[in-house]
This record gives sequence, structure tokens and C-alpha cells, in this order.
Amino acid sequence: MKKAFVIVDFQNDFIDGSLGFKDACRLNYKILNLLQNLNFNDTDLLITLDTHDDNYFSSKEGKNIPIMHCKKNTFGHKMPEDFAPFIKKAKKIFYKDTFGSLEFANFVKNSEYEEFYFCGLVSHICVFFNIILAFSAKPNAKFALYKDATSSFDEKLQDFAFSLLKSYGVELI
Repeated sequence: MKKAFVIVDFQNDFIDGSLGFKDACRLNYKILNLLQNLNFNDTDLLITLDTHDDNYFSSKEGKNIPIMHCKKNTFGHKMPEDFAPFIKKAKKIFYKDTFGSLEFANFVKNSEYEEFYFCGLVSHICVFFNIILAFSAKPNAKFALYKDATSSFDEKLQDFAFSLLKSYGVELI
């Protein structure tokens, strides 16, 4: 059975950069621990990276979240250095300029994966969006979210997102 471990937008700007928040800092160890215990023989690593450019503020997102973040080719766009050995093992990296990635969803749709395990940032925004897109692309697959390996700056919205995901059959582990 082919599995995918998906890290959503675990980037410096969301950890301690322009959109960083205290709880995001604790995830570094938790996600690294999951990666160190990952069996790369039967599980592929997939990564999404929020990616913006100078036109960000003219986008709908930029008008609603008017803080430059994850600008391509900046420190904030990168994942923490501890992740470098794992990034090299990634089956695919998806660069996205919005909350969810259609490229990721289409990749999932055409994949042989039967199980998906998610972690990353931000739980009620990009993590939520990409789980829903993957679920729509592969409705009969197993979906799980590591609750301790995701976080939000808004606990109420995170709890609401967790409730919705659980109601859709996403396992919260």
C-alpha cells in the first residue's frame, strides 16, 4: 500500500517570520521526529510551499492578508535548515500562490496513494484546504492529520477545522 506524508507550508515566515506565532515554533521537533521515523520505502514525502512574488498585494489573498510572506528566494520562503536532508528525499514539492494547490490535488488524483498523512501550517487555512482538495481528488483513500504537528494562531478556528475534518472522515492522530 502506497502512502504519502504531506508537509504543508512549514516555512520560516509561518514559524517565526512575518506571519509567525509562538505555537508554530514547537512543531519543528515534532515534524522532524515524524520524518525520522518515516519508512521511505513505502511512503513518499510531498511538500507544499506557500510562494509569493512582488504582485502579492494585488491578489485577493494579499488584499485580505496584507503582510508580505513567503516571498520566493527569501529566507522566509524556505523551510528550517534542519529539514534539508528530508527535502532532498521529497518525491515532489508544490509551489503554490494560494491556500490550496490544484497542482497538488491533480497529482493526488493521478497517484497510487491509498493513505495520506498531513502536518504543517496553518491548521485551519492551508492544511485544511489541501486536505480537502486531496480528499476531493481521492475520496476513497485514508486521510489523517497529526494534530500535534500542526497549529494555528487562532485556537477556535483550529478546533472548528478539526471538527469539520473529523466529520468528513479524516482521522485526527
